[in-house]
Amino acid sequence: MDFWTNLFDNDYRQRADIESLRRQSKKRTARQYRRIGDQQDRIDALEDQVGELALLCRSLLTLLREDGTVKPERLEEVMTRMDAADGVIDGKITPQSEPDEDPKTPPKIRTWPKNERID
Repeated sequence: MDFWTNLFDNDYRQRADIESLRRQSKKRTARQYRRIGDQQDRIDALEDQVGELALLCRSLLTLLREDGTVKPERLEEVMTRMDAADGVIDGKITPQSEPDEDPKTPPKIRTWPKNERID
């Protein structure tokens, strides 16, 4: 602090500092709520996508079983082999992280190898 700041330090100056800090705090809080809202929207969209994919998979597997096209034992064997292919046996496809990717771009669609059959 310099001489003039100490000389003119009064209740008005302190009140102005407090009000300035209060405005800054409100702005920060508003930004945080916007971020939380954006994240919640993203979570809701991902939950919708997961629900649609689960319904699609369940419907396809039911259809294949009813038609006798797929045997449950063979399906489980192929799923286990594909689960192990990513290096982590955890019951799901573990994505390989690529640090160069922009998190806002959609993920690349992976295709099945042409010689892979489920029968």
